[in-house]
Amino acid sequence: MQGLWVMLCAVGLCAPAWAQDAWPRPEDALPVPTLDFDRLPPRESSEFAMQMGYGAVTFFREQVQPWIGFGFRGGWGKHFGEMSRHRVGPSFTGVAEGPVGVHTTLGLEPALAWDHISESGLHVGAGLGPSFMWFIKTDRVGAERDRRLVPSAAVRVGWSQTYSRIGRRLFVFVEPKCRVIDGVLNPVAVLAVGSGKGR
Repeated sequence: MQGLWVMLCAVGLCAPAWAQDAWPRPEDALPVPTLDFDRLPPRESSEFAMQMGYGAVTFFREQVQPWIGFGFRGGWGKHFGEMSRHRVGPSFTGVAEGPVGVHTTLGLEPALAWDHISESGLHVGAGLGPSFMWFIKTDRVGAERDRRLVPSAAVRVGWSQTYSRIGRRLFVFVEPKCRVIDGVLNPVAVLAVGSGKGR
């Protein structure tokens, strides 16, 4: 009986050392692989933004000084390149410029757009397309109305969260834009703020 008691005591004293050698220490354990799905690259994405601009009032630059304008912008496109950072597709902009009710210009501007967002969040892009412009001039005698189709081009630079298939993307950019009317450039600068989502 005394021998059994001595044997149990010996096992109890050796058990901690045996367990320490039998199980791997935390620093020896293999790292657990993880995946970050926060910015999973999308195959395509869309966006919507509100914008405010300042510049020449199209068709009325001789009668009116540069004026504030307001509008909205939507875009969609397919992605390509490393981590799907490039996107090409159509965009659509609606604008209202000038002193409304006196010298008013309304426009719808579809365009073919390219956009790129770097890993650091730098957003650059460009667009080219026609502008369908309606203009109204009101004076004491009456009102003059007309419409024109003119070419326009734009570049943009700003900040954006990277494209993602999960969650929404916030962005803000400045977009210098120019319309060509009768060989004369009509420049406008636009500030746009919006969000987008990928799929």
